[in-house]
Amino acid sequence: MKEGEAVEGWGWARKVQVVGKFPLQHSAVVKMVWSNEQRALAVETYFSQSHSIVAVQRVFCTRYQIPPLDRVPDLKSILLWVENFREMGSVSEKR
Repeated sequence: MKEGEAVEGWGWARKVQVVGKFPLQHSAVVKMVWSNEQRALAVETYFSQSHSIVAVQRVFCTRYQIPPLDRVPDLKSILLWVENFREMGSVSEKR
């Protein structure tokens, strides 16, 4: 898997960023690259669903047709986006 390569699955496609490799397993550590639209949906849902991370993940799966047990934004990512929104008024990455 190469950086910037699109990963495709059941009706969806996302770009990934290869972060590093584990020496023993020989498998790449993948950091998902979420779009600003996806981040905005997560932040909006977080506030409208009483700060529920699970609700955010469910809405995310429904909206972007991500199959069960596939990768969705985790707790750490969602809380980082919310923090960025509160501090900067934007869900973009801090520069």
